[in-house]
Amino acid sequence: MKKILLSIALFSSICLSAQTVIVDEKYTDISKPAAFRYLPFSKNFLLFTADDVKNSFVTLATDANLYDANGIKSILFENNKHVNCALIKTINKNDIIRNIKYFKDYDFNKGYDYMIGNWIFSRFCSSYDDLFELTLTNQKNKKKINYEKDEIYLEASNIKTKEKVRIKLETTKLDLLKGESLIESSDKVTFSCRLKGNDSFDLITKSISIKQNESTIYKTTYDIHGKKIKDLALKLNLIDNFFVLSSNEGGSVDQFKFNVQAVNHYYEDPENEDIYVYGIYTNKKSKVFKDFNAIGFYIFKFDKEGNKIWESINPIDDRNFQSHHYSASFGINLFEYEDKLVFTNCANTTVEFTNYALVDKSSGKVLKINRVDYNRVASFEKTNVFISESNESKDLLRKVFDPISFAAIDLNPKLFNYLKAIPEKNDRIYFNTIFSKEGIWLIETDNKEYYKVLLFKDQKKLPIWELFCFYKVAIAF
Repeated sequence: MKKILLSIALFSSICLSAQTVIVDEKYTDISKPAAFRYLPFSKNFLLFTADDVKNSFVTLATDANLYDANGIKSILFENNKHVNCALIKTINKNDIIRNIKYFKDYDFNKGYDYMIGNWIFSRFCSSYDDLFELTLTNQKNKKKINYEKDEIYLEASNIKTKEKVRIKLETTKLDLLKGESLIESSDKVTFSCRLKGNDSFDLITKSISIKQNESTIYKTTYDIHGKKIKDLALKLNLIDNFFVLSSNEGGSVDQFKFNVQAVNHYYEDPENEDIYVYGIYTNKKSKVFKDFNAIGFYIFKFDKEGNKIWESINPIDDRNFQSHHYSASFGINLFEYEDKLVFTNCANTTVEFTNYALVDKSSGKVLKINRVDYNRVASFEKTNVFISESNESKDLLRKVFDPISFAAIDLNPKLFNYLKAIPEKNDRIYFNTIFSKEGIWLIETDNKEYYKVLLFKDQKKLPIWELFCFYKVAIAF
């Protein structure tokens, strides 16, 4: 009988979906959660804590700890005072500590002293990796750049030695971005940049055909000293459908001006450099940024050399999704979730809902598609709390989430059951979720007494050979 029970326990530990408690801590007078990051290169969860935060515009951190998917903790720094520590998303997986060396210390007598870190390597702003401060300027050394008329220079300043280099960039030719056959942004030709790590960055330009069914991403990679490494042209064709813009972090949109950069965005796998381009589309030609009826989403997968692997063009049969007519109403994202992709659309309107689709990475096949409704509830929280959200589901009362969390909850039953089991209290409990290759990270707090981080992994079906091995082990017992 004992052997049977032990066999069942072994089988359960192998086959059932995993739920790991990463952090489970109490608020104290000297330690409160301040901010968190997920680092996809190192696959670590980064948690900042502080003794107090008095200014809602900055994040003061006295300690920073890294946690892996098994909950193993390593100290990044402790008993210091740093402000707005913003490690780059593409931080070097082998050199995660070095970034901290260049953070300036907080001086209470001088006020808040902002930290070196990367938020967005954008058109007019400086940016940082572990080693260099990067700036783009024109030939007059001005940060405001007109792509059509100006030359573009990269300025790279070594953070440690202060040595600086300035070099002219070879950019995408204008005839690929401008002409009678192409749609132009309100501000003519636009571009953006993305860091790829400590060694290189991308300069991105895009085009949309006047017919609206063809779009190209021109992705030029440079080393950190401005030398061109690679040119990619990622070509997308919707045939009988039409591109429209959305709020996807690729470019800015509103009801009066638009940026062709917002036609789509892309996710680049940090391990194999596969590229996934995603956006929304309509079946009737219209203005690209307003007065359209979106009917679905698309994902195009390319390898690191720009060769198309597959395309996945899918309708979203949802009246609420199709009833919105402005680019800014669609907040779309694409995430890796274990060995799959999750496309999400979080509506930025008076009607609160999240569309999502679970997509197979190897084929582009849609495995599941759904819409989750929720309500925006009044939030009286101060802005300088650990998590401040205001979206509540009728199935999880007094628990509030960011909009993407509702896709995670619907996809992972064990996550839903965990949340359902938390007793309902007078005070709300606040949650964020992060999709990752390791699973779904859940951040939980009441913003007063406790905070937790958990990792939910999807259930795995074991291959036959692994089941056979399990059978042999069970017999041995």
